Amino acid sequence: MIAYIQSKEKLLSEWEFNRFLKTGSALSVNFFGVPGTGKSITAEAIAHKLGMSIIRVNYGEVESSLVGGTSDNLVLIFKKAEETNSLLFFDEADSVLSRRISNLSQAADHGVNSAKSTLLTLLDKFNGVIIFATNLFDNYDEAFVRRILFNVEFLAPDLEMRQQLWRFHLSEKVPKEVSYESLANISNGLCGGDIKNITIKLGLRLLTGKISTIDESLVRDEIESYTEVKKRQHREQFFTETSVNGFDENTNVVEE
Repeated sequence: MIAYIQSKEKLLSEWEFNRFLKTGSALSVNFFGVPGTGKSITAEAIAHKLGMSIIRVNYGEVESSLVGGTSDNLVLIFKKAEETNSLLFFDEADSVLSRRISNLSQAADHGVNSAKSTLLTLLDKFNGVIIFATNLFDNYDEAFVRRILFNVEFLAPDLEMRQQLWRFHLSEKVPKEVSYESLANISNGLCGGDIKNITIKLGLRLLTGKISTIDESLVRDEIESYTEVKKRQHREQFFTETSVNGFDENTNVVEE
């Protein structure tokens, strides 16, 4: 990705890759994977490496209730990115890159499809750097996927990565009686964002005098409590979606 930007002139002009490109020569990148795996911070790292500022786009703030308003907002954002040489970063990009609505039943549906068509046009003409990040890559419209050069999957950290994450978030100065190796072993399935939240909670318990040191048993309890909340969230999300969409005859609900 960095090489594309730093050597774009040679790649596109000298080697003539621009012969089959559309009007724009943007670097469009998509980061996808489970939450907490570092998609946002990687976008920041790329912007820093390129010496660029970063414009974060939240589609909820871009979306307008006015007809055509969302499209106008998107045009302004892309214009600002080019004028300021800023990296565009769309977090939770599935909200804007999702499939277009085929059965148009109300005026709002036309507005959604219009905004998506505008975004496709903007991507074709854009000459900067744009990064999308999502936990729901399967929801993307194929038309957007074709315009993305790199699709990078962010996986949950392995044992060695978890050890590095614990070392980063729980420094040597924190009172503890547990090794980073042990912490990595008991946190299988957790991502960087999860480990960050757990260490902050442990730090607050130390700060308020509820504990005097961090041991393996305390960490296990925090991990169990944290993962139970995540499981409950997933269960509630499932039942909310099925209550809206309805059960079909093949749907089975079983207790964990």
